[in-house]
Amino acid sequence: MPVLARMKMMIEEELYPPKGTAKGSPRSILTYIGPDPGKLYPKTREFAKAVFNATDADIHEEIYDWGKGEKEKYRVRFYLLRDLDKFTYYFIRFDVKGEGTEKSGKGSVTIRPLLRTEYPQDTLWQRTIFYEMIRVFWHRLFYHNRRREYIWEGRNLLSMLQSQLRDYFKEIREEHG
Repeated sequence: MPVLARMKMMIEEELYPPKGTAKGSPRSILTYIGPDPGKLYPKTREFAKAVFNATDADIHEEIYDWGKGEKEKYRVRFYLLRDLDKFTYYFIRFDVKGEGTEKSGKGSVTIRPLLRTEYPQDTLWQRTIFYEMIRVFWHRLFYHNRRREYIWEGRNLLSMLQSQLRDYFKEIREEHG
């Protein structure tokens, strides 16, 4: 989880580097056209928990709009915060949207994955130039490679998640055949 500190320095890095896009734009958009798009949100959440070995406490819903009617329409945003060590965690935003009926519809899953490292700076010692020099030295010499490993691991996990979602999209289409 994020470092609980009044003051902290945060290093944020996108797991998928931008390729000619604006910073903060989504890195992965999976679209679905077919029957029963209402199943996308529960399965996306389930797959994310399984792939990242997360608990319910690691997932935080921010937006949950679900409209019933002739056409079911919904929009859900949730975050997965997965601790990796004392300072670093995955911060992954999922936006799941959909509309339609059990016979036809469309939906999308947008993923914005980040790797965050937070260093507390609450005490007077942590705010000194000497502490900062030691922290930068330690970070560059030892921790930088560890963060690279976390990025590669995160990319592999995201690829697995996307593959599972694509397989599930095919499964829904075949189920309603």
